[in-house]
Amino acid sequence: MADAIETVASCREAVGNDVDLCVEIHRRLTPAEAVVFADAIECYRPMFYEDPVTPDNLDEMVEVSRRVNIPIATGERLHSIWEFQALLQRGAVQFARVDVCMVGGISHARKIAALAEAFHVQVVPHNPLSPVSTAICVQLAASIPNFAIQELPTSEEKSPKCDIVTQSITVQDGYLLVPEGPGIGIELAPGAERILPRPRPFITRLHE
Repeated sequence: MADAIETVASCREAVGNDVDLCVEIHRRLTPAEAVVFADAIECYRPMFYEDPVTPDNLDEMVEVSRRVNIPIATGERLHSIWEFQALLQRGAVQFARVDVCMVGGISHARKIAALAEAFHVQVVPHNPLSPVSTAICVQLAASIPNFAIQELPTSEEKSPKCDIVTQSITVQDGYLLVPEGPGIGIELAPGAERILPRPRPFITRLHE
């Protein structure tokens, strides 16, 4: 816990006040641990506190949200508007991490975004998958009024996943430019359906 707190402090010291810190916990803490950690890093003003506890028990996320003073970001493991509704009605999310691929596409993602708007909740589309996912997220972001920021894998340009498109979304001065082409603005490369991702080892920390 002390090491994690020091890491957040070091990040704030390194970037100053001109950069937002998004603290990702990846569902690794108990509710009690999540509260203790949030209290310790509150002074470093994170933009949000992502997935402090598992999404399996909504009451746990509600408990953490009520006891901490950092906005909660969650939702990347949820599948439907009804799951988001349960969180929103309980005040347990301030940044909705909608995954367009998990919720079934742009139409359902926009419904979730509209519901979140009614609760003054912003949307941070979850996006770890591919340039196709990035292009879809950009279209979603451009079509909703409560978009906050867009996740972009920093290794995307070097990944074999990039081979499935002819050109990725352009990044300029820290912004993803909305493409002007038809559809989602990108084209699949010839033979994209035959390109398989490279296997990668599965590593877990097991509370080390």
